[in-house]
Amino acid sequence: MALVLALSGYLHGLITQTLIEEDRYNAAITETVAIAERIAAQQLFSDIAALQRDIQLVANDRRDFAQIDVYHGSSNDLHLVASTAPGASRLPPMDEHTPDNDLREMEQPVPGVVTMEIRRADGRRYWVISMAIEQRGASGYVTSLVLKNSNSPFVNGVQFQHNLVLGGAIAVCVALIWWLFVRFFRHPARDIVQAMSLARNGNFAARAEVRRDDELGEIASGFNVMMDDLSARDRERETLLTKIGGFNEELRREVQRATSELRTLNEQLLQSQQRLGRAERLAAMGQVAASLAHEIGTPLNSIAGHLQLLARRLRTDADAHRRLGIIDRQVDLIVRRVRALLRRTHKGPALLQPTDLNALVGEILRLVAPTLDAHAISVSAILHPALPPVLADGDSLQQVFLNLINNSVDAMPSGGSITIETQLGAQGTLAEVTVRDTGPGIAPEAREHLFDPMWTTKPAGGGFGLAIARGIMTDHGGELEVGTSSTPGAVFRLCLPLAERAVTA
Repeated sequence: MALVLALSGYLHGLITQTLIEEDRYNAAITETVAIAERIAAQQLFSDIAALQRDIQLVANDRRDFAQIDVYHGSSNDLHLVASTAPGASRLPPMDEHTPDNDLREMEQPVPGVVTMEIRRADGRRYWVISMAIEQRGASGYVTSLVLKNSNSPFVNGVQFQHNLVLGGAIAVCVALIWWLFVRFFRHPARDIVQAMSLARNGNFAARAEVRRDDELGEIASGFNVMMDDLSARDRERETLLTKIGGFNEELRREVQRATSELRTLNEQLLQSQQRLGRAERLAAMGQVAASLAHEIGTPLNSIAGHLQLLARRLRTDADAHRRLGIIDRQVDLIVRRVRALLRRTHKGPALLQPTDLNALVGEILRLVAPTLDAHAISVSAILHPALPPVLADGDSLQQVFLNLINNSVDAMPSGGSITIETQLGAQGTLAEVTVRDTGPGIAPEAREHLFDPMWTTKPAGGGFGLAIARGIMTDHGGELEVGTSSTPGAVFRLCLPLAERAVTA
């Protein structure tokens, strides 16, 4: 609406200014013709003083006439006889043979009159209007210089009133639309949302008020019908549970009778099942313990690094408080990792939200700085300056980066360098992160097994790190793959969907 107001005001001012300029143009031609006709009728070439007074009166009465020059003689022999601006530059007499100027505005609105638009050194535009004078025994030209564009109080007043009326009309329309929105949409929608909230908390008696017979009314009616069906199914469920409870009691009695006859066989079968169950539980516990150990070991490495730094300082050192804060956050991170592990065990959805990938990389580099310093490893970050947010879980994504960095640290016991680079994908829908180190690299025969669980080339590794990292990237809708490089070292490439283009199923 503001754009409509601005455009309407501009067009109104432009049209009004054009109409006024056209009226002033016609009036200037009429006045110039009248001067020429008076000179011819009253034979003013013989009375130069009267001619000077006549054109001076016109210039004084019409403020837009900047100059009037009167010439006497033929087209080949002209001389100035009167002017309202004797000290100014002379205005040229023009006829149909006069060449046009660079503005291409030369016209002949009426017979005998030639006009031309010019631009002077002050930047303002003028009309030069010239008319030939023909009388018995004498001839000549009258040429007028008329200002074209000038600020008119009338135009400004009309424009202000137009903008005021239009702005008031738009304000009234906005207020009316807002009232209609609140009255016919916001209140009914709020009632439906409140009823949904009650139903989500287990209140199957919640119903939405049907205010009108429109789209929102149909939604409210459909919600009420759905709640009626849910209430009926809940009653059926309670009845079915009661019947199942009776069946269970009867079945229990039958089982007890059968148990007395097959006790010996059941005891033998139970012993076999117990042995099998213990074996299965031990295998499951081993896998969970290995996963938990790997999950917990990553943040404990950072805690150990900070503890080593704290051990070298005095207790009164102010920096100890900051280090202790980092330790506290890492302990909290361990707890979240265990919870995340349990969520993955139950196949729950990942909690994804827009995340600043550059900020996350910076936080991770600050986190692992003590560990890298202790192993004489330098790190450099090449971050895309305008990288959009990605859709990710910050804690899980931090685990992926820490696994890759820890693998690089293990591969460079004598020191080296790590480079982390963020950039926008070729199609503009993905963010890419490249992690490369200067270690010995990855053997070709190890590439196909690199992401297999419990497969590792490290003597003390569990083989879960890269498998978990790829699982996390898959949950994010992204990819984790091994790259190739012409220089020694390992290269990993991560791809994540941008938050503004991601679609969550």
